[in-house]
Amino acid sequence: MALQLRPNDNAREGRPSVWIFSGQSVVLLVIGVGLSLVLFRVANALWGFETVPSLVIGVMPLALITTFVAFFVNGKPESYALDLALLQVFRMQGWFYVTGIVDRPPEFWVRGKCPRHPREFTQNPKS
Repeated sequence: MALQLRPNDNAREGRPSVWIFSGQSVVLLVIGVGLSLVLFRVANALWGFETVPSLVIGVMPLALITTFVAFFVNGKPESYALDLALLQVFRMQGWFYVTGIVDRPPEFWVRGKCPRHPREFTQNPKS
C-alpha cells in the first residue's frame, strides 16, 4: 500500500519547541544562552567576581528573555510587543505636550504616504 498525501499534510512546517520557546522565539533562547555565557565568563574573569555572583549576573539575560517571551510573544499577535512600545512612545509624547516640555501635540505616523506638494492642490484640470 502506497503512502497517500492529504491536503492537510503539514510535514513541511517544522516548528521547533523548547520549553516555552517555540517557532521563531527559539532564536531568542539561543541569544539568551549566548549572552548568559558571555556575561558569566566576563564577570568571572575580568571583573573578578566569585562563582555565585557570576552565575547571578550570567542568568539575568536569560531570565529577561524568558520573561519577554512569556508575556509578549506566547499567545499574542506578532506585532504585540512593537504595538505596546509604540503606544508607550505616543503616551510619553502626549505627556510631554501636557506638561509643556514640547509645544505641539503628538502625531500618528502615516507610513508610505509622502505629503502632497501644494502645486497639486492649485492646478486647474484641463477641459
